[in-house]
Amino acid sequence: MENLKSRIERVISESKDIMKIFESSFADSNKTVSFHQVKEIENTIERLKRQNLPVPEDLNKLKISLLTKHENHKEIIALFNKFQESLRDITASATNQKHISFQNKETTIRRSIYRKPANYEKPLGNKGNTNLEDYLIPVIKLMWSGYGHTEAFGQIAKKLDVRYNTVSAQCTRALDLSTEQFVNSVKSKEIINILKRKFFDKKYLIDTEFK
Repeated sequence: MENLKSRIERVISESKDIMKIFESSFADSNKTVSFHQVKEIENTIERLKRQNLPVPEDLNKLKISLLTKHENHKEIIALFNKFQESLRDITASATNQKHISFQNKETTIRRSIYRKPANYEKPLGNKGNTNLEDYLIPVIKLMWSGYGHTEAFGQIAKKLDVRYNTVSAQCTRALDLSTEQFVNSVKSKEIINILKRKFFDKKYLIDTEFK
């Protein structure tokens, strides 16, 4: 048991160190150039070439440097998402195993007590989906792209194979908001601040998804 505790503490410590590296990388990335700026430099170079004017070597070097920084930023984001997804999958797997073990112990008793009728339809659940990544972020993106909230809820419900009311609850009651408050906060983009307050440990993910 002591050995297990020690290993867990090491994993937690290592995870915290990794998150600090990500935080530092994201902070640096916020100060770097965007891909739009890289394209502007490329366009300038092309204009000089079309005009048969010499392209300054420093301009080419700057383009390569900025493009490299942009690619590094994309790679950091990919690693961050992979890290978070892996942790979520590990936790979900452990939870499912515990649930399955409990179910197996109770199966015989339940079957003897109650048998479902032939026309029984199993209710749709949340299927292990996460509030932020699987419900809120996709719904908000759909609404920002022009969908009404009912259409967005319906799209995500269909995608995740859950009930419409499940999606609605994940986007409203889970944030202590009414439907009207949720819709208004999405329109005003105040929803970003609401998400950051509720999911304070996922601020970088929120910034990345809604950048």
